[in-house]
Amino acid sequence: MKVKHCRIHNRPAYNSEVHSSRDMGVDELNYQYADYEVTDTIFLVGANPIETQTNLFLNHMVPGMRNGAKVLVVDPRRTVTINACEEVAGKDNVLHLQINSGTDLALFNALFTEIADKGWVDSEFIKASTFADGVAVPEDEAHPANLGSYEAARAACRMSLAEAAEICGVSAEDIAKAAAWIAEPKDGARRKCVTAYEKGIIWGNDNYRTIGALLNIALATGNVGREGGGCCRLGGHQEGYYRPGDGHVGRPAPYFDQLVIAGRGKVHHNWATDHFKTTLNAVAFKREYNRRTNMVKEAMDARAGATREEMVDAIVAAINAGGLFSVHVDIIHTQNAQAAHVILPAVESGEMNLTSMNGERRLRLTEKYMDGPGQAMPDCLIAARMANHFERVLREEGRNEYADQFKGYDWKTEEDAFMDGYHQGNPEVTYERLRAMGNNGVQEPVTGFADGKLIGTPRLYENGVFKRHGREDGKALFMAGGWRGLEAPGKAQQKANHRFLINNGRSNINWQNWFLDQDNDFVSDRFPLPYLQINPEDAAELGLKNGDMAEVYNDVGATQAMVYVEPTARRNETFMLFGAPTGTQGNVINAGTNTLILPNYKQT
Repeated sequence: MKVKHCRIHNRPAYNSEVHSSRDMGVDELNYQYADYEVTDTIFLVGANPIETQTNLFLNHMVPGMRNGAKVLVVDPRRTVTINACEEVAGKDNVLHLQINSGTDLALFNALFTEIADKGWVDSEFIKASTFADGVAVPEDEAHPANLGSYEAARAACRMSLAEAAEICGVSAEDIAKAAAWIAEPKDGARRKCVTAYEKGIIWGNDNYRTIGALLNIALATGNVGREGGGCCRLGGHQEGYYRPGDGHVGRPAPYFDQLVIAGRGKVHHNWATDHFKTTLNAVAFKREYNRRTNMVKEAMDARAGATREEMVDAIVAAINAGGLFSVHVDIIHTQNAQAAHVILPAVESGEMNLTSMNGERRLRLTEKYMDGPGQAMPDCLIAARMANHFERVLREEGRNEYADQFKGYDWKTEEDAFMDGYHQGNPEVTYERLRAMGNNGVQEPVTGFADGKLIGTPRLYENGVFKRHGREDGKALFMAGGWRGLEAPGKAQQKANHRFLINNGRSNINWQNWFLDQDNDFVSDRFPLPYLQINPEDAAELGLKNGDMAEVYNDVGATQAMVYVEPTARRNETFMLFGAPTGTQGNVINAGTNTLILPNYKQT
């Protein structure tokens, strides 16, 4: 449809979660999982992989630790991942930098400064593969920091150990130790370090600069495109999709949620998301969404028994008066879908043929083995049937130029959609060839086909050429982004006005936003509400004990949680599960986003 009034996944805009990495020339999925097994240091930032990437942790990170890798973890709380790493690697080989929430950028800039000042950089890599002179891309509305040379970044990012210690709340000695674990030569050779980050910084403070600062360290030490290296997001789920670019939306993209709250938009198609549970500023969004969709429902109710044309006229009149017509596509009935006027039931993996890609770009075909319920269809075929109807109606109205936009969607199967989409950009890849590759699939990008097998790419950038940013010179760019405090509007004020930090994340027992768990008694009986980890002294002071139901509130809204007294929780810092069907954590997150309309669910 190419509409500007659009958002993707959980995000309140149509954008990337890693703009800066891509702008610096580096795809965010650039290593292979085996790199964890042969590295010297595993550097985990804002991630809890034993709970949320269990297979990766057990099958690749644990062997790496057993082979002698040290582990460096940046997280405001002590997680079960840290405990597991200590059990495998030994406490002396695990360093937890328990920073103040949202201060990652200051920490990374201090690590970058220390590594550069010590001379622990890969000078040959910097000279051969990175931009050499000054600023290549100046800071503007679309690029929230200058991008350019190593020396320009080094000057802009300078942060002393003492300054970072004051901001981050960890010792200067530990920051220096972390820098040494990342980059100090080992046995006369450059140290290998593999860096993994996830939602802790993706959905945290100053997304663009923070991810860029972390990549600065990897580039400076030559740990991109190298065995035992890489700087990658972990990814909470398989993400094999093929979608249009964001050129029709622009950067920064429109803030979709705020447009809806302000009365903009007339028809909302919601595909496999539940904004009521997973958006920020959820109270205001739900209130306005319900009000506007109810305007249409009331207009429809008032025309009971009307003809189809009369009903359409009533709907159009209601949306022109400020209402919102809501269409939902999903595998189950969600909270958001309770406001919908049309439900289009979809199928899921196993009920359709599905191609998906994991965090090391491993593409696989999961074949259908059972029928979906009722009239449920794959998303791609639902989209195709909608396109067919758009074309038919527009031609009947004589609007042939507009109708032409919806030509070519005569897909009958998921394979038709794959061949018309993914295959056009990757002509070597077909269902038949993926089927032959079995469960191991092939690592993208696919470079050829020989001896009955697809030929993949285990690791990106091994040739030292970086073109993710589209620059012809193939040179990676450094990020010249200094520390600027809590960047999203309203976060600093909340910190001043409210005692408790409410951090958030996932747990192993819950899959993503609990979308199937709500019908799973094993999960819902154990956690009828999301748990809220809280320090024992804080709990006692508030008169709370394990299993109590607590109201959580601030100036934005209120929600509920089940008290979980946790001795490792710091005073005045809590942790609550994200995306629960009861006890929506987004109710207390304000509307302030990072630049480029990236949500900040943290620092609340």
